[in-house]
Amino acid sequence: MSGAGSRDPLSPGEREELEEALISFCDRELDLLGDVRGLDVLYAGGSSLLWLEGLADRIGERGSLTALDADRERVEGSRELLREDPPPLPVRLVAGDVFRPPFEKGSFDLVYSAGLFHELDVRERGAEEALAALVSVLRPGGRLATSDFVDSGPGRPVQLVDEELDRELAWALSGRDLYGIGSTERLVALHRRALAEVRWRLLPPLEIRHLGTLVLDEPEPEELERLPAGEGERLRRWRAALRQRIRHEGYTRPATLYVEGMLRGATAPGAG
Repeated sequence: MSGAGSRDPLSPGEREELEEALISFCDRELDLLGDVRGLDVLYAGGSSLLWLEGLADRIGERGSLTALDADRERVEGSRELLREDPPPLPVRLVAGDVFRPPFEKGSFDLVYSAGLFHELDVRERGAEEALAALVSVLRPGGRLATSDFVDSGPGRPVQLVDEELDRELAWALSGRDLYGIGSTERLVALHRRALAEVRWRLLPPLEIRHLGTLVLDEPEPEELERLPAGEGERLRRWRAALRQRIRHEGYTRPATLYVEGMLRGATAPGAG
């Protein structure tokens, strides 16, 4: 998220605190992977430097890290940033579709995603297909792990309400069906159908300091002007109520569900 224009709505101290909070959130998720030193890893569905740097530090120089992102512009932006501040091992950035990953079968020891299934457009292809595609590039004994936002009960975190507004707008404009993963139980069940030895853990919601300030600094989406007057006004009222809530309580990320499993019928890398 970025503020309007080139003005940073955060002071240098606030910006530093925000970055520290985001790193802590990332570390909380990546620590669940355990020891990944020396593995060939695919980070699926994104090219954020926050996650790539965290993974690179954990993999070390003897492994490899590949990132798959459908957004070519984002890939190019990340590639440029990596040239300026390279991580401890080279990162291969690939623009491509998670439903058709452009890799040979059996290419990776670990496939990991953060937020991928949560953010899929499930209008035509579901999370089951994306999961099967990623499983196909695992080596014998390989592991797939995902971390996704889920609705963990009453008192919905601000981010879920924010995303529900985004979903309504995307549906009204283009028919895209975003954030369609569903319940914790459904996501765990999807992994159990595709993988063996599945385990999962639910981590609590987490407030990210100063993230609300950035959200409040965002201009009204221009797409609202393209909607019928009644629909546009309804979403504007929704957005105004959301912004008021952010002013009062900040911006809280939802609970995250970590799920991992092994490729069936094989031995883990390095075992034996």
